Amino acid sequence: MSLFAAGDCLAQRRGHPYDGVMLSEQYATSYSHDPAQHMVIVVCETGPRTRLRGELPARLLLDAAEHLVGVDVAPDSPDRLVMMLGAHENVAHVVDDVRVYVDNGGRTVMLHGTFASMVAPGASPYVA
Repeated sequence: MSLFAAGDCLAQRRGHPYDGVMLSEQYATSYSHDPAQHMVIVVCETGPRTRLRGELPARLLLDAAEHLVGVDVAPDSPDRLVMMLGAHENVAHVVDDVRVYVDNGGRTVMLHGTFASMVAPGASPYVA
């Protein structure tokens, strides 16, 4: 399954073709997962801000061990945001139809309840 909509243009990143347009992609600077509270918080302290705010549709990008590699927020919106914790090559599968909460101009993405429990507990292997 592709993360990109059919008909998107081909873009390239140093020998790694994407089958989609260039995205508003940010890299996480911190990660917190509290399984007891069923909450995952991903923060990006740098990068462009977005108009996205509140509860929004998303896709979770998970590796083979269910660790969060990225979150594709509002994938059908022109304000789409992709917040990455690891490299695209680490994505083993995508979970569609997820709801996340976005705050702070797109710099904070939170998963609650069932959606947070889809992510492997513990520290992220991608964010120090």
